[in-house]
This record gives sequence, structure tokens and C-alpha cells, in this order.
Amino acid sequence: MLPDLLTANSLIMNIKHWILILFASLLWLPVRVSAQREQIGEAVTFHDTTWYDRGFDFYIGGGMFFGGKKTALYYNGSSHNECNLDYLFNNKYRYDEIREAVVKLYPHISMNDQITYREEDLNMTPTYNLSYFIGLGVRYKIRDNWAVALSYSFSRLSVTNKFLLYIPGQVPSNTYRMPEMTLVGKEDRSLIDLSMSYLFSNVHRIVKPFVEVGAQFNYVKVKKFDAVLLDPKTNNPEKTWTLLDPYNGAPYVPGVDMQTYDVIYGGPGFGVSFSAGLKFVVNKFVSIDPTFYGCYSRLGLEVYGDKVMSFSYGAMIRVVMNDFFFQNR
Repeated sequence: MLPDLLTANSLIMNIKHWILILFASLLWLPVRVSAQREQIGEAVTFHDTTWYDRGFDFYIGGGMFFGGKKTALYYNGSSHNECNLDYLFNNKYRYDEIREAVVKLYPHISMNDQITYREEDLNMTPTYNLSYFIGLGVRYKIRDNWAVALSYSFSRLSVTNKFLLYIPGQVPSNTYRMPEMTLVGKEDRSLIDLSMSYLFSNVHRIVKPFVEVGAQFNYVKVKKFDAVLLDPKTNNPEKTWTLLDPYNGAPYVPGVDMQTYDVIYGGPGFGVSFSAGLKFVVNKFVSIDPTFYGCYSRLGLEVYGDKVMSFSYGAMIRVVMNDFFFQNR
């Protein structure tokens, strides 16, 4: 478990590192190209304006995504959420596993002690970790800088919460440390946006601002939700339990061949989205578009019994090719 977790964390850090490098490099490239053109007096002006006000644009992009705080509460373990710590503590066999693991790690706790959790000890302000953000889309340019855009974006988000277990009759001190658990959640989020887009084509011959506003359809699937008991000496995982119920409500019994189900946690949702960015014209066929993206959405996650509206945002670099690019291959 520990090597797998460390490998996964290292991989995530490497991915984020390279995303930041790519993001900075692509931001710098159009500026450099623009400066060189200014130096040699090359004008990016085309008599045939259909390259930017007719036909199709196709783009692919990647960047960073920040999930909204409200839906992160889904992963704090509260008994008011559909996936919660009661799934472990109200099951005799899971509870015994937890107690045995705690007693093994904490000598001042015995098998006679009651081990539980309290709602007030749970994290009420969890946040999603920084995530990657990839997308692709197509834009049909109607006329006079207006266009209709259809895009698909994907992000895998994760949440990490820590809380102290509660042992009645014992309090934390310099001598005795209370057992600590970590909750780790992971979800896949797919976003489909149908938008109207406007390009401010006359602002500058190379740098052209644009905005997009539209409707969003989304789908969220919870991939993992684990409770992890940490070793107090190393702060490394000692034992892990899932809070997702594969038995569809049937009580867990060890050693029994129980039927499992493909239970889906999450579901579809909707919202509104907007984007704003700068189109750096590389040539008549290609542009690089640094883009800020935001959405106010209702996701398929019930937080404290309610599907809440939450604001999420991200930043992306799009590489855009128009249909002239493909006609001239």
C-alpha cells in the first residue's frame, strides 16, 4: 500500500510539474513570435478575412483545474453524506479491524476502549487538490466575429482530509497522541459546454481577446473514497478501508462470498460556463489561446443531502487550427 501511494503521489507531482512548465512555455511562445514579427516589420494582416470570420476552428488544450469547495464536503466522512464513516464504525467486523489496528499502533489504547469519531472533529472546509485539465472542441464561425462552440473537458480531482479518532475518557497530550485517520477521495469530472463566442478581431493584428458564455452539462463519477489509518511514528498508511459500498447495502461479513455490484456514486448535472482569453495569431491557420475557464454548476454529488451549486475554475492553453489548415495539407 505504501509503495503504491508514494508512487502515485510522485506521479501526480511530476504531472503537475510538467503542466506548469508547458503552461509557462506556451504563454511565452506567442509573445516571442509577436516580438520577432514587430522587429522585422511583418504584418499579420490578410486581405481574405474568412480565416477568422467563417468556417470551423478545432482545438485541443490542457492546463490546471480547481474544483469548488462546496462539493469537496462530500468527502469529509460526515454521517449526513451518502458515503460516510458510519459504514465502517457501524459494522462489527470493520470496527474490530479498526480497533485492532489502532491498539497495535497506540500502546496507551486497549481492546476495552471504545473507538469512534465525532462530527465536530471532521474537516468542514475541505478543498480539492490542484488537478490537470484537458479538453478539445470545435467552433463554427457564423459571421462578424460571432461563433458557436462545442467543447468537452475532463479532470480527475482528489480530496484529502485528516481527523482525530475519539476515545472516550482520553484526551490528547504531550504524552499520548490520539489516532489520526486520513480520508482520500477521487473523482472523474466530465464537462460538455455549448457556448456562444465573440472574438475582438480589430484590437490588435496578432493578439485578439475573446469571450465565451454558454450552458454546461456535466457528469461526475466517484472513483475512490478511502479511510486510511496512519502510523504515528512515520505518518505513513498502516491500513486502508473503502467507504464505497460494493455490496449495495448488504452488511459486510469477512470470509463470506458476497455478491458485489457496480454501484455508481455521482451522476449527471448542469450549469453555466464562461471563458475568456487571448488569441495569439501564429499564422493564417494556427493560433495559441491562453484561456481562463469558469463554471457555476450543480454536480451529481449530494452534499449533506442536497445537490449544491458550486463554482469551479481553471486555466488552459488551447492550440487552435482552422479548416484552412486542413484544406492546405
